Amino acid sequence: MQLTTIAVYNYLVMHSSALEVSRRFLHGTWHATRHLEAVLATAGPLDLTEFVVLEYAALSDLGPSGIADALRLPDHTVSRVLGRLESLDLLERQLDPDDHRRRALLPTRQGRAQLDTLHATLQRHVERILPDHDAEQLRTFAKVLTAVVAAEAPSETTPVVSGSGATPSDAPRGRRSRRR
Repeated sequence: MQLTTIAVYNYLVMHSSALEVSRRFLHGTWHATRHLEAVLATAGPLDLTEFVVLEYAALSDLGPSGIADALRLPDHTVSRVLGRLESLDLLERQLDPDDHRRRALLPTRQGRAQLDTLHATLQRHVERILPDHDAEQLRTFAKVLTAVVAAEAPSETTPVVSGSGATPSDAPRGRRSRRR
């Protein structure tokens, strides 16, 4: 009887611990996303989805459907976001000179400036709300987030745009590989 009680107790402790981790993950992710959206709202006209789509366009050679796949968003959502980014003069779509079926997504000077502003705002905010965390702890946190993305799509993760398959390139747009 004693062994059974200990086994049940150990199971409950392990189960409670796992439940606590999953609750913290769920609640933390939810609140962090809402918090991030509020911070971004103070830095410019872009919402979180628009910011991330512009970031993917700036860091990768993915086209609209490639970004939709990487972000697991419907094509029509990405198309709508790209249209809004164009209307704000933050992004332009140009025919790929090597493949006229494909549109290259190019952040404008204003688009790159907006990304810089958003990143600077986020950096200042993280430093303000987490003053007791050093750079190494924050890098570890970023690695954990990247691991979460990689667990969902292990063949797609990259160090720059996690989970996207996107990689930065300094090559002219017309010379990039042909991706969706």
